[in-house]
Amino acid sequence: MSNKDLHMFLAQLEQESPGSVIRIDKEVSPEYEIPVILNKIELKRKQPVLIFSKVRNLKGQLSPLPVVINLFGARERLAKSIDSTVERLPLDYIAREKKPVAPVVIDKKSAKVKDIVQTGDAVDLFDLPVITHHEMDLGAYLTSPSIWIRDRETGRTNCAIMRVWVCGPRDLVVHFNPVRHTEDLYQQYKKAGLPIPVVIVMGHHPSFYLGAQTKLLVDEVEVIGGVMGEPLEVTPSETWGDKVMVPAQADLVIEAEMLTDRLSIEAPFGEYAQYYAGQRLNPPLQVKAVTRRKDAYYLDIMPGHADHLLLDAPMIEAYLYNRIRDVVPGIIEVHVPLSSAARLHAYIKMRKRNDGEPKTAILAALSSDYRIKHVIVVDDDVDIHYDEQVLWAVATRSQWDRDVIIVPGTMGTRVDPTAVGVISAKGGIDATKPMVGDFPKKINLPNAVVERIKLENYLKPADLRVLE
Repeated sequence: MSNKDLHMFLAQLEQESPGSVIRIDKEVSPEYEIPVILNKIELKRKQPVLIFSKVRNLKGQLSPLPVVINLFGARERLAKSIDSTVERLPLDYIAREKKPVAPVVIDKKSAKVKDIVQTGDAVDLFDLPVITHHEMDLGAYLTSPSIWIRDRETGRTNCAIMRVWVCGPRDLVVHFNPVRHTEDLYQQYKKAGLPIPVVIVMGHHPSFYLGAQTKLLVDEVEVIGGVMGEPLEVTPSETWGDKVMVPAQADLVIEAEMLTDRLSIEAPFGEYAQYYAGQRLNPPLQVKAVTRRKDAYYLDIMPGHADHLLLDAPMIEAYLYNRIRDVVPGIIEVHVPLSSAARLHAYIKMRKRNDGEPKTAILAALSSDYRIKHVIVVDDDVDIHYDEQVLWAVATRSQWDRDVIIVPGTMGTRVDPTAVGVISAKGGIDATKPMVGDFPKKINLPNAVVERIKLENYLKPADLRVLE
């Protein structure tokens, strides 16, 4: 039996969670229309997966690939993909990440991604339903690529999701962050005067994408297998043969060479902080081959929305939890809220042993991920999945002359419009009760009554449906 894949996951969702997948048969343009439809549904506080069956490609023709969007727009779906729950997702991810599984090589004949193979002049990316998302975007972008690059020195494969501008039938321009591992690999190949073999993977089981977001400096293909709970099936590429492998059951794979001897203009582009990223010079890619399943979906991720923001969030939470626990054993949970683009804020719940631990936790979090800008630490009676409860703790349990830390001149993210390049001031708030002295008791309702009262015994069915 072959790997779990996107098709298997969508079928499971439709069977087990009616309403979590919506199929739209009306013909749509790839320019703005799909993002607008998703945005209107999000305004109703709903996050279903959307599948558009009739989408025009960049030539204005109907594409044979249906578009899937908002796959990652709900934490419940990410949790389901690794048989977890929303509350346990970061911890269960950590457990799987620690048990890497080596990939298994299979023959091309058994690889669904080889159903349709195009190489050389037969390649035309304009056949794909590539979406233009925001009004000032430079153009149509691939937003779901898991980009694989092999480290020449260690032989390990690095995986990272990056935005890629489609600027020609066989030409792309990629953006990657200068403070991440991809930059190191780029400089490695550039110093050697070599182009970089690049595998662009679009469409796979959500657990594949979770594994591909690991922060560990290891062979990330093995981490993908660990998170999926099975060896990832790989098969030789069309361009480099068995020297560069590709995931065998992916929906779509683009094989390309990243040039290291020149740069091209890229952006503006609507980024995760919900501002446009400015125009930059980035490496171009020349496409060598495109392979796909005969029933392939085209997977898109909506930038700056839950679909984009939540994909990385559990991994950030898992990494922060591990780092903070090393210095503050009383940590219970870490949450990066959607309200901060699931990157810039971290909420930490802890059971402290002394009044110095919250500030220690703040400093550990700020130094663990360059994107984290503000940290709020709360007691174990606060549900950090609700902004209202965290802000209540800030309002009633902190005095800023003694409970606030400000750290100027640290490394941040240039996506933050208030940063100067990658330099940012950061800080945190200790919103925990003091250990010494009396502190007012938090109000509560009798637990016996809470458990006894069932809304369905008091409200009409129509009123209950409004609350769903």
